[in-house]
Amino acid sequence: MQSVFWRRRIDWVVLHLPAWLHPPLILLSTLIFFFVAASARRGVVHHLAVIFPGAAAPANWLRAFAVFHDFAWTLTDSAVYRLLKKPFRYELEGGEFLDQLAAGAGAIVLTAHMGNYDLGSAVFVEKLHRDIRMVRAPEPDSAAAAHLSQAIAESGGGGVKVEYNSGLLSFDLLNALRRGEIISIQGDRAMGDVAQFPARMFEHTALLPSGPIVLALTAEVPIYPIFVVRCGYRAYRFITRKPILCRRSGASREVDITAGMQRWAEVLEAMIRTYWRQWHAFTPVFSTEETRGNDRPGTSG
Repeated sequence: MQSVFWRRRIDWVVLHLPAWLHPPLILLSTLIFFFVAASARRGVVHHLAVIFPGAAAPANWLRAFAVFHDFAWTLTDSAVYRLLKKPFRYELEGGEFLDQLAAGAGAIVLTAHMGNYDLGSAVFVEKLHRDIRMVRAPEPDSAAAAHLSQAIAESGGGGVKVEYNSGLLSFDLLNALRRGEIISIQGDRAMGDVAQFPARMFEHTALLPSGPIVLALTAEVPIYPIFVVRCGYRAYRFITRKPILCRRSGASREVDITAGMQRWAEVLEAMIRTYWRQWHAFTPVFSTEETRGNDRPGTSG
């Protein structure tokens, strides 16, 4: 799933095959990857056991298939927009917060591996009339990383700069925020040596990236939770929630980070409850010890 080979195959299909063939090909591809990508499948089922406690194992397998299917659609939609320049319909929810973001100075856009966050960069640039620096977890495949960076840059009309997380990048991001720039970060999955911090979600411990909260506290900038979710055929909803204001309370730094992390976790949990099939997190987020019991078959679906 992480190889550039598959992304290039999607590009080929979009460029050479009619649109009416996309749905059956997406379904076929989903069937193949659902059984081949065992590690990703286990990760999704692991999450669903937390989101739907007590659900029967077959029910969560069907839900996991729906997650894979939605992910395939978002990859295809992104390629159609980028390569064929075909427009997609979208609606805004929480537009007043998006206006605040556009009119303000430095800020952090905190999003998740949900819906079509890459395609959303095009609308962000269009609506905000400002450039965005998008920070992503490092890709295991360097060719895939290059392809992804180019794709996002093309979709965003050159207004999106993609950077991959590293230890030294945090200083650069801090300076960028202080200059009034907008930084976009995915805050639902900690990969590699990315710092993580526990927060409570679905009555379980989730290990989430702590970098966005630390940056917001240090730079004293607001965090705008923004999500891009599918709501039909080439149709999306851009959801902006009330900004999270991280403030130094005078207590310890850990207390302030904990407070900010929990506020983000509550926003993320509410979104996942509604749009669980669009949460494309294929690696474990929740504590394995707490969810081990939930992975056993239940009695309800």
